[in-house]
Amino acid sequence: MAKSIQKIRQEIEQLEQKSTEIFTELNGLYKRYLEALNISIKKQLILAAYQICTKIYPEEFLQLSYSQREKLQGNIRELCKPLESKLLAYISFPQPTPTATITEQILTQLSLINNKEFQLQTQEDDDSISEIKNPEDLVLWCQRVEQGIRMIINDLSQDVNQELQKNNIIASQLPPKLLDMALQAEDEGMSSGNAPNILNLLIETSNKDDNDDSDNEEDEEDSQESQITKISAINLRLSDIEFADPQLSIQRQHIRQKLEIIKKIRKAYQKIQRENAQAQAEAAWRSSWHE
Repeated sequence: MAKSIQKIRQEIEQLEQKSTEIFTELNGLYKRYLEALNISIKKQLILAAYQICTKIYPEEFLQLSYSQREKLQGNIRELCKPLESKLLAYISFPQPTPTATITEQILTQLSLINNKEFQLQTQEDDDSISEIKNPEDLVLWCQRVEQGIRMIINDLSQDVNQELQKNNIIASQLPPKLLDMALQAEDEGMSSGNAPNILNLLIETSNKDDNDDSDNEEDEEDSQESQITKISAINLRLSDIEFADPQLSIQRQHIRQKLEIIKKIRKAYQKIQRENAQAQAEAAWRSSWHE
């Protein structure tokens, strides 16, 4: 027997009420998680910068004077200062809208984006959320929080790498945009065997001998030499940061459990919304049908 429209509306209201309750719980979980994440990010960033300067590029670091080293370290600390406020902004209203990276834009067009952490269909909605009214709002809010975390971590990695390039620790001949794209393109879920939060790149460069008097193609090929250069850079990874902090990992697990509940509520909400549309269509048909 089909449900009445009144019964359907009651179920919709129950799911919407459940969404607001879960949002309150999840907001508290995210707040504690982001406050702890802020501390862990700073610790892991300093450790990664230490590895770059003392283990990977010690000669380059020693070329700096005492005042230059002090300034570099101070600039890195300054870059970390607004981190907590940026993270917490994503659990407030209205949320910042994360800017898609170059890689994400390409993957979106190819329909290949697959958030391993929160496997829910992306909702195309550029409007700011002022409050959570239903499961769809809650899903979008969660997605923006997760996207924001990754964007902030990626931006911090890029900013610190730029400081290292300015001081000629990381090869300054490597275009910053190329380095940024490499950081964005690396799969978040892959550790790739590197040290935590450090990315190793192999860059092929070619030096062409500008000789206009070459007699044939063979001479031109001989005048071009390829060289493989290994570049190491900071690439903060959420998986590495959480792995290094057991308490942070536990908080992430609590969030995952809530996200699983949200997926189920959203599925039920979409189903009941479909039933509501069908019930109203049936009622509209009967109201206008005449023998």
